[in-house]
Amino acid sequence: MAIMRWDPFGEMLRMQRDMDRIFSRMGSGEGRSGETTSAVAWMPKIDVKTKGDDIVVRAELPGIDPAGVDIEVTDGVLTIRGERKVEEEREDEGWLIRESSWGTFERSMVLPEGVDPGAISADYADGILEVHVPKALEAAKPKTTKIAIGGGAE
Repeated sequence: MAIMRWDPFGEMLRMQRDMDRIFSRMGSGEGRSGETTSAVAWMPKIDVKTKGDDIVVRAELPGIDPAGVDIEVTDGVLTIRGERKVEEEREDEGWLIRESSWGTFERSMVLPEGVDPGAISADYADGILEVHVPKALEAAKPKTTKIAIGGGAE
């Protein structure tokens, strides 16, 4: 029996390749007729930017009816959730390639303490949801209170 030196970096690379292979299969399985299907829940891409003291969260939600999107704040966590419904196949047409994902989604983001949830607003245009969180950065700034040394106690 030969003694082999353990290569932890080689093991990590091998594990990474295996995980990449597993996750690449999750997004596209083989259907009965060989068509590519996707039953994996998808996550919309989000961008978070500052605008003055405000935070603006932009989520890509193409093809989703804004009436089916829920936006809420619970215990300082902003949550956007909804569902992209699967397009039904008609009898007179068939898919040659199908890369679209569908299913429910949920994205959450912790807001700075002191944000007023009642002041948050949202707009939806051209498949982009924008959530405006006013004065979020102002609420996140550290507040310093000076305490005077008093001469009241003797």
